Amino acid sequence: MSSSSSSSSSSNVHELRCTFDQLRKRRSNSGNKIFLLDGGTGEELFRRGVPDDRQIWSATALVGQQYQDTLRSVHKSFLQAGALAVTTNSYGVVPGVGFTKVEERQEYIALSGKIAREAISSSSAASNGFVFGSLGPLVESYRADLIKDYEEGVEDYKVACAALLPYVDAFLAETMSCVKESAQAMGAVAAMDKSIPMLLSYTLDAEGRLRDGVSVTQGIRDVLKVSQEKNIELLAILFNCAKPEAITTALRSISSDDALVQLLDQTGVLLGAYANRLTEVDPEWTLAESESAQPFRDDLNEKQYWEFIKLWTEEYGVQIVGGCCGITPEHISYLRDRLADKVIKSIS
Repeated sequence: MSSSSSSSSSSNVHELRCTFDQLRKRRSNSGNKIFLLDGGTGEELFRRGVPDDRQIWSATALVGQQYQDTLRSVHKSFLQAGALAVTTNSYGVVPGVGFTKVEERQEYIALSGKIAREAISSSSAASNGFVFGSLGPLVESYRADLIKDYEEGVEDYKVACAALLPYVDAFLAETMSCVKESAQAMGAVAAMDKSIPMLLSYTLDAEGRLRDGVSVTQGIRDVLKVSQEKNIELLAILFNCAKPEAITTALRSISSDDALVQLLDQTGVLLGAYANRLTEVDPEWTLAESESAQPFRDDLNEKQYWEFIKLWTEEYGVQIVGGCCGITPEHISYLRDRLADKVIKSIS
């Protein structure tokens, strides 16, 4: 990697910290600003013709050189739509889907970071935007019962963190099924030589609980404790890859817990949410055993999704929003237009 690329990423880490400082200040002054994320990269790739491989999923756009320009184009489309950050397409490059060789994982994860950084650098809409390094589940999404042992998980996440480090401004551990799973990602980030901020995002069951059945209020307390023990610079706790109704339930329970709200204020940890557009996923679902893609709902177009975002930002204090599987650049553009001057820009 060239020194110019390294310095670009490093300077953006400082800008990201400043941007989140502004988000916190606006919150305390009762004038919430909103950080706009991208949407679902994997499903957008498939919408644009990348094959939906039921083994390696969105990693097809990394393994197949002919699809790498499509991945770059997807990132740029989300930036053009108004996203301030893109998330690397590293989610599917994990041992659980067959990337068992460390060198192979390093290659493709680093490539996901490189393509995301190039999309930022070449974007006329957000050349000062951010790259979040995706750390997904190592075995299966949604399955708290299938996570690795702690030490093995930390070692696997270390591989991903090291490969992403030259390109990203923060690590985003996403679709975490439980606190124990996210603790493995935190352990890897804590072991990095360089201090990089982190965001943690959890998937929820239909009742708005973490996938191991733990309430979100207890889960947040637990994760705050772990992050403090590991000296993690935790920017935000989010919910993703769940139906928006479940996220609403979770946010309602958080807002009703005055002590927890106060704890989040004291620690400076923001709340975020980016739902998917999928129909209800079976709790026993695995990618390995799925024969076809999960169907989309037909009641979450741009306007309908906005109604959830409006509720979360206005009633529950959410300041980081975007989308997961099935949320398109058109959705993100609609959110940008409705949020208007509430959308925060990079602090340069």
